[in-house]
Amino acid sequence: MLALDQGPYDFASAVNLTGELLRAFRECRTRDDIFNQMEALALEIGCKFFALIHHDDLRMPTAPRVDIKRYPEAISSRLIGQCHYRRDPVIRSCLFADGAFLWSDISRYITISRHDRRCFEEGRREGLNEGITAPSLMLGHCAGSCTFAGMREPDRANRYLGMVQMLGIFAFQAARRVIGYAPEPASPTRLHPRPRDCIVLAGRGLSNKEIARALSLTPRTVDGYLTEARRLFGVHDRTELVVSAVLAGEIGLEELRRTPDR
Repeated sequence: MLALDQGPYDFASAVNLTGELLRAFRECRTRDDIFNQMEALALEIGCKFFALIHHDDLRMPTAPRVDIKRYPEAISSRLIGQCHYRRDPVIRSCLFADGAFLWSDISRYITISRHDRRCFEEGRREGLNEGITAPSLMLGHCAGSCTFAGMREPDRANRYLGMVQMLGIFAFQAARRVIGYAPEPASPTRLHPRPRDCIVLAGRGLSNKEIARALSLTPRTVDGYLTEARRLFGVHDRTELVVSAVLAGEIGLEELRRTPDR
């Protein structure tokens, strides 16, 4: 198996290791291949547990979903069997982190609640003392993550952040391919600037009259822009239009946040 602890930093060795990891996951043909690869990597990192999962109801998936893990039974039962995954602090943090993160740093991304503290306490009782999770996010598709946890040397976990970030990308690519999860290419841009501005303001809750005032247009013009946009996306109301524009990548979620000056 590949040795991840290479000692002093050497650029050529790092490049070679990256290439070897990418090849190893590209050669995986079955779920068991990926499981064995993750198991070996967990051993190298010094972790007892690992999980490569889509953040979805995995009890009876209605679509291809990644679910490759060796995890404490009690935690798996709570997250998957009882479908509590959306309230889990690690899974919630994936939506706000910009890369792989230590569990001990989760308070940087979410406000820790009493429920979260209970989750951490339960995890520690099951051997999940520290972990690293790398989010896997694709616009319009089910989120996922790659996790290594239950560390033999939790005080040295920080040194593996970059490695887990890379492993998470390669492993999820391989897992999607193996289960037949193939997202379609995004469609071409369809919105011109002014109709796009109208949809953003509609997403902030403004009426057609308010949008017209904000953009120095007539209400009739705004109505025409929104009607044409609904036709382009094949939807019937404002909510569907805003969601469709976001999922198409033409509007960012951050643009819909209403602030005092917007």
